[in-house]
Amino acid sequence: MKDNLMEFVFELLVRWAHILPAITLVGGTMFMLIALHPAMQATEFAEKADLKSAIRARWAKVVMISAGLLLLSGVISLGYQAMKYDFPQHYYHMVAGLKMLLALVILYIASLLTGRSANAEKFREKEAFWLKLNAALAIILVLMAGTLRVADRVPKDADSAEKTALEASQGATRSENS
Repeated sequence: MKDNLMEFVFELLVRWAHILPAITLVGGTMFMLIALHPAMQATEFAEKADLKSAIRARWAKVVMISAGLLLLSGVISLGYQAMKYDFPQHYYHMVAGLKMLLALVILYIASLLTGRSANAEKFREKEAFWLKLNAALAIILVLMAGTLRVADRVPKDADSAEKTALEASQGATRSENS
C-alpha cells in the first residue's frame, strides 16, 4: 500500500506541475489575443508604451517559470509513462514526440513575445499574428494531450495472459473499425 500511495502522490504532483503552468500559459495567451491586444490597439494614451512594457516584464517571468515547469514535468511524465506502460497503439509515441516539438515552438514564440532583445522587439511588430498562431498551436497541443490521455495502455508488470487478452481485444476492435 505504501508504494501505491507514494506512486499516486508522485504522479499527482507531476501532473499538477504540468497542468497548472499549461493552463496559465494558454489562458494568458488567449487573454492577450482576445482582450489585451485589441484593447491596447483601440486606445491612445501617453502611458501606453510604459504599460505594455510593464505587462511584458511581469508576464515574461510567468512565461519562463511556466516553461521550465512544463518542460521538466513533461520529460518526467513521458519517461515515467514509458517505464510503466506498454502502448498497443503505434501512434502514441509519435503523437507524444510531436507534442513535445510543438510545445517547444509555442514556448519559443511566447518567449519572443515577452523578450527584451532587439529581435524580440522586431518580432512584436507582428504581435497580433504571433498571438493568433500561438493560440492555435496551443489548442492543437491541448487536443494532442487529450488524445494521449485516453490512449490504451497496458501496465508493464501485468501478467502476460492479461496483456495478450487486452492486445487481442484492441486488435479486433481496430480490425472492425477498418
